Amino acid sequence: MNNYDIEYRKLEHLIVCEHCNVEYKKGTLLNNVELVHKGISKSSLEDIDTSIELFGKKLDAPIIVAGITGGHAIAKEINKNIAIAVEEMNLGMGLGSQRAAIVKKGLEDTYSVVRDYTSSLIIGNLGAVNFMKDNWNYETVKKAVDIIDADAMAIHFNPLQEAIQPEGDTDFRNLDYLSGVINDYKKYFGNMPFIAKQVGEGFCQNDGLYLNNLGFDAIDVGGSGGTSWSAVEYYRVKDEEHKNLSEKYLEWGIPTAASILDVRKEFSKPLIATGGIRSGVDIAKSLALGADCCGIALPVLKAAMKSPEEVVKLFESLIKELKITMFLTGCNNIKELNSARYIIKGELKNWID
Repeated sequence: MNNYDIEYRKLEHLIVCEHCNVEYKKGTLLNNVELVHKGISKSSLEDIDTSIELFGKKLDAPIIVAGITGGHAIAKEINKNIAIAVEEMNLGMGLGSQRAAIVKKGLEDTYSVVRDYTSSLIIGNLGAVNFMKDNWNYETVKKAVDIIDADAMAIHFNPLQEAIQPEGDTDFRNLDYLSGVINDYKKYFGNMPFIAKQVGEGFCQNDGLYLNNLGFDAIDVGGSGGTSWSAVEYYRVKDEEHKNLSEKYLEWGIPTAASILDVRKEFSKPLIATGGIRSGVDIAKSLALGADCCGIALPVLKAAMKSPEEVVKLFESLIKELKITMFLTGCNNIKELNSARYIIKGELKNWID
């Protein structure tokens, strides 16, 4: 794959996500979670506190923009719009994979533009498989961190996406190498948090244990229910062989609700729930199940393609819904929401059983 290919692929992903139906049909299974209503709330809707602290920064709500884009000129404008909205609402923001900026000069500003518009929480992003394939090390992480002045670094795991991409890298052996990368970075450059991030197929309980042992400081479950990368690749690729392959895995993965519950069994550090989070009710349910924060990608991307104002409107709607849900469950703050009562039914109960 040459450097032109990686930049062009970033553009293709944006176009497909904007114009095609790339979401899972089976959903997150958050609809199988019922928060227990309190008929006597003993809360004041106006005074409900949605703030959290994540990776040393205070956010006004448990919301971050999941890693979306970078590496193409169009991505620069999208990241700018998101950063403006994130700053106004005091939330967090993840960037798309920074590999494009690592391997090709001239693309750094499609990521670094965010720091021109926000001082809020910024999370970098590198691919796990590239540390082995491209001989990346702690110095590669430092380069990615410096591009955006990152507060944390996500290392994404995307075996399904790599397996069905014509350009995919599929050798995920020797992942223990990442433990040395994390330790070396912290030894030479300081105690920055590292996040293990899935991109739409979720992590399971054993994954949580393994990632904890590698030294990761947080996990983003990235469950199925939101954007399906099989669907993205189905619409992106041209040849029938890869289309047919992508079609076989359109619904593959662990639904977000199930992934939260499973990973939490073996992982006590910060847990981020992404994958199909589409409302404040989804956020509340995710936090009750065990997440500390939620990440949202596709709705933010579509809003950011219009204007920063559209992103702000989306955030405001999500936070309003979250506050109403907390009010109806008698939760005055996020700590109380983390302990809110719920029942589980349907297919999610089958996952647990």
